[in-house]
Amino acid sequence: MTSPGRSSEVRTDVLLLFVVVIWGANYPAAKYAIEGLNLFVFNSLRYVVAAVVLTGIFFARSSWRRVERADWLKLIRAGVIANVLYQIMFIIGLNMTTAGNSAILLATSPLWTIFIDARIHKAKISLMVWLGMALSLCGILLIVMGTRMRLEIGGAALLGDLMCLAAAFLWGFSTNLQKPLLIHYSPTQVALVMISAGAIGLSLVAVPSALTASWTAVDWRYYLAAILSGALSIGIGNVVWSYGVKRLGPGRTANYSNLVPVLALVISYFALRESLAPIQLVGAAITVAGVWLARR
Repeated sequence: MTSPGRSSEVRTDVLLLFVVVIWGANYPAAKYAIEGLNLFVFNSLRYVVAAVVLTGIFFARSSWRRVERADWLKLIRAGVIANVLYQIMFIIGLNMTTAGNSAILLATSPLWTIFIDARIHKAKISLMVWLGMALSLCGILLIVMGTRMRLEIGGAALLGDLMCLAAAFLWGFSTNLQKPLLIHYSPTQVALVMISAGAIGLSLVAVPSALTASWTAVDWRYYLAAILSGALSIGIGNVVWSYGVKRLGPGRTANYSNLVPVLALVISYFALRESLAPIQLVGAAITVAGVWLARR
C-alpha cells in the first residue's frame, strides 16, 4: 500500500512532468509567434496574459493571505529576478551567441539551483543527485551536438555566453528565493505576485517597441500563440513549479528542467519538421535516465 507521503510525491511528479510537456511545447509556439511579433512585445503580452490567468485561478480557489511588509520586498525581488532579468539575459544572450552554446549554458540552471540551495539553506547534495545531474547534462550535450550547430567558446560570442550563464544562475537563484516564502504563502499567491512583477517590468521594457509596432498588421494567429504561451507556459506552469519547490525542494524540482529540451526537440520535430538525428535520441534517453537517477 502506498503511504500518503509517497502518494503526494507521485502526484507532484506527475504535475511537474505535465509542466515539462507545456514548457517543451512552448519552444515551437514561441518560435512561431516571434516570426510576427517583436521579441519584447511578445514577452510583455504573454506575461500580462499570465498575470490575468493567475489572478483568476487564485481568487477562484484561494483566499489572499496578508503579506508581511518585509515579505513584499522578497516576493518582488524573486519576481524581478525570475521574470524580468532572466528573460532579458536569455534573449540578449541568445542573440549574441550560438543556439548550441545557449542550450548548454542554460541547461546548467539545475546545478546552480542545487549549489545555491546548499549555500543558502545548507541542504546536503547526495551522490545520486550529483550523478543524475552529470548524466543529464551529458545527455543534453549529445542533443545539442546532434543539431550540427557549431559550438564556440570565447571570441565574439563570449559576452553572449556569459549572459546565458548569468541567466541560468538567475533561474537557480530565483528558485531558491521562493523556498522560505512558500512556507508562509501558497504557491499560487507566490506565483501571482512574481508573475505580476514580471508583467510590469517586461511591459516597461517593451514600451519603445510597442509604440512603433503595427498592431493591426499582425496575423491573429501570432497573438493566439502569445496568449497560449502566457496562459499555459507561464501562468499554470509557474504555479505547478512553485508547488514542486514546496513539496520536493528546489534541487529535486529543478532537475525536471533537464527534460524540457528533450520534449522541445521531439515536439519541434513534428510541429516544425526540424531534423532529429540518432545521437539526439540517445541524448534524450540519457537525459531521462539522469532525471530518474537523481530522483532515487
